[in-house]
Amino acid sequence: MPIENFEFDSIIIDGKKYNHDILILPDGTIEKRKASTRFGIGNHVINKKEINELVKSNPEVIIVGTGTNAWAQLANDAELCAKEAMIELISLPTEKVKELFNQLIHEGKRVAALIHITC
Repeated sequence: MPIENFEFDSIIIDGKKYNHDILILPDGTIEKRKASTRFGIGNHVINKKEINELVKSNPEVIIVGTGTNAWAQLANDAELCAKEAMIELISLPTEKVKELFNQLIHEGKRVAALIHITC
C-alpha cells in the first residue's frame, strides 16, 4: 500500500484521498490522526501518546511527516518513547515521506507513519 501522491492539504494512498493528518499502521490500516481535529498548536506538536500508539503496532521504523514547511515538531518525550522501544524514528518534511515510506515497504520493512499534511 504505497503512498501515491502528496500535495498540501491532501495525501493519496491506495487510490483514496485523505484531507486530514493520518496514521498508517504496519498492517496497512489508515486512521485519522486524533490531534488533527484540534485547533491551534495541538496539531503541530507530535506527542508521546501519538508515537506510543504507533509503537504498539510493532513497527521496525516510524516515519513522521512534519508538514510542507516542517512546522510540526516531535515533543522530546515522543522521541524518547520510540528510542525506549528500540524503534527507529525518522522525522522529515512530508513531501519527502512518500519516497522513503514506499522504499521501506518495498524492502519488506514494517513501517508505521504519522503524516501531517499541511504547514
